[in-house]
Amino acid sequence: MEDLGFRVTEDIKDEEGTTYAAWVARKSTVHDTALTGGDGPRMHHVAFSTHEKHNILYICDKMGALRISDRIERGPGRHGVSNAFYLYILDPDGHRVEIYTQDYYTGDPDNPTVTWDVHDNQRRDWWGNPVVPSWYTEASLVLDLDGNPREVVKRTDKSELEATIGADGFSYTRKGDTTEGFKLGNQL
Repeated sequence: MEDLGFRVTEDIKDEEGTTYAAWVARKSTVHDTALTGGDGPRMHHVAFSTHEKHNILYICDKMGALRISDRIERGPGRHGVSNAFYLYILDPDGHRVEIYTQDYYTGDPDNPTVTWDVHDNQRRDWWGNPVVPSWYTEASLVLDLDGNPREVVKRTDKSELEATIGADGFSYTRKGDTTEGFKLGNQL
């Protein structure tokens, strides 16, 4: 991806340096695409940005009024990675769709890569809300050039799901139960 002009803006790693996910961009926002580990090839979700948080809350209200709130998979919430306000819904075919807003500017070429510990529960949800297991196990099939579903290959190397399920009580907010302080500057 870097050979195509993308740069890594944020990633998730463990203490041994294993990369579990990377957010890469060509424009001046946090990401144009994110690369994550898991069985694949599969597509985790497509995303659409909106201008303000109230647009996301309106979608939640509308889905509630239409009695389709069971199609809300996650959120609303705020990601640690990207700092975006988000909502994940399932479309009528079961594909995951993210609606998000307010990620941050990364146009400065000196902007460092922000690295998150795979055990830090705030990486997925800044407020520490649980991550549903389907987040790690379900995704849409990818088609080959003839329109046939590609075979899904089971991941054999380290998995983020095995390391932690995120904001689930098995990871930390304050590593070692001490105050880590705010993420500022190169740590956001």
